[in-house]
Order: sequence, then C-alpha cells, then structure tokens
Amino acid sequence: MRTYLVTVVTDEGATRFPAIHAGAADAIQQAMALFPGARAVGAKPIRNRTTG
Repeated sequence: MRTYLVTVVTDEGATRFPAIHAGAADAIQQAMALFPGARAVGAKPIRNRTTG
C-alpha cells in the first residue's frame, strides 16, 4: 500500500487529497467514483524518506 496525491478537476475547480491504495489505477478509480462529473483525474505517489 502506498500514499498517492489524487488530483480531481471539475467545473468548480481542482481538488487534491491524499489516498492510500495499492496502485495509482486504484486511486484514480476511486476518485472517479467519488467525483462522477470530473473532467480529469490523476494520481502520483507521495515520496518521503520511508518510501524512497
């Protein structure tokens, strides 16, 4: 499991939130379910000293 920074772009603006998932595809899939009207969804792993 890894922490991802998920970015969702809607008509109202962009939202970013951290999410813990097994992969970026899982994080994007959940964000698309939470924000069905999203224009764009992305997820990048958050890197820190423990994850490398």
